[in-house]
Amino acid sequence: MANKVLFGFSDLYVGTFEYDSYGDVVMGSPYHQAGAVGFSPEANTDVNHFRADNTNYYTVMGSGAYEGDLEVAMFDDSFKTQFMGFIQLDDGGLAVVKNPSKPNIYMMFAIQGDDAERRVIFYNGTLGAPSRSYSTTDETIEPVTETCNVSFIGDNETGIVMATYEKGDTGYDTLFTSPPAPALPSE
Repeated sequence: MANKVLFGFSDLYVGTFEYDSYGDVVMGSPYHQAGAVGFSPEANTDVNHFRADNTNYYTVMGSGAYEGDLEVAMFDDSFKTQFMGFIQLDDGGLAVVKNPSKPNIYMMFAIQGDDAERRVIFYNGTLGAPSRSYSTTDETIEPVTETCNVSFIGDNETGIVMATYEKGDTGYDTLFTSPPAPALPSE
């Protein structure tokens, strides 16, 4: 039976996504970022109209990229230096630099549903700079989260932007330890 509703967001993993000199995908080891709060990907859809005979003669709708906000309790320092371009200073400080050099990434996470648990992987993305709010405390302490924009364009060769796995799928159990490079089915 398929899910009627989805809920939950947990088990956030990120790793580097590169191409070697032969154009093959090289995926770095998955890094677990604790404190996953939410991710809101939206498909970037382009609509192109060709006008002829005073009408929309041909319309094509293309999509492929996803963009959204990733929210966590707090990005840890290792995550910031590995994936966001932060620099660890000699005196122990962690610095933000202008126009940092950042790797492309893949990102994985788990979501729950009323019937099936799912795991999701997005390919070939970039992370923006983290943002957070600073505020004074009140009678009750409200945790402050960090958010960054993330954009995924998918694999150049296969066109795969994301894949979803359910329990029982061959790749489900190993997704977080040995994420698969994007590959289309063999015919």
